[in-house]
Amino acid sequence: MSSSNGNILGDDRNYKGVRCRKQGKWVSEIRVPGSRDRLWLGTYRSPEAAAVAHDTAFFLLRGPSSSKGLNFPDRAANLQWVSLSPRSVQRVASESGMDFDAKLIGQSSQIYEREEGSTGDGFGDGSLNYDGYEDISVDDMEILL
Repeated sequence: MSSSNGNILGDDRNYKGVRCRKQGKWVSEIRVPGSRDRLWLGTYRSPEAAAVAHDTAFFLLRGPSSSKGLNFPDRAANLQWVSLSPRSVQRVASESGMDFDAKLIGQSSQIYEREEGSTGDGFGDGSLNYDGYEDISVDDMEILL
């Protein structure tokens, strides 16, 4: 399957505005329309999160009629267009990508939940406990995982 049609399970290399670094992290950036400037949208654990950041910036910079340039055109229905400065677009897009990454991390952290009835601090007994992980930043979660 190809992700160019917006399928999350598709081939990661086809996301617009996304590339993989040697370390396995995914980055996203976009060119500001009418200029040579590029907006750095961030570094993410998943290609989908980088693609979400790109889509958010693309939509905010080009408007609602620009859905043909999106990685996930179905998600555009959830976005509301407002006129923002490029720096504000950068911040909003980066936050949307980080939110998506955090959701993916939250889903994958379920495998580390403490087994019912275990004792101790969760470390050293073969299980991990992430109670209250909402207080951990995305960067900290990357280190933990």
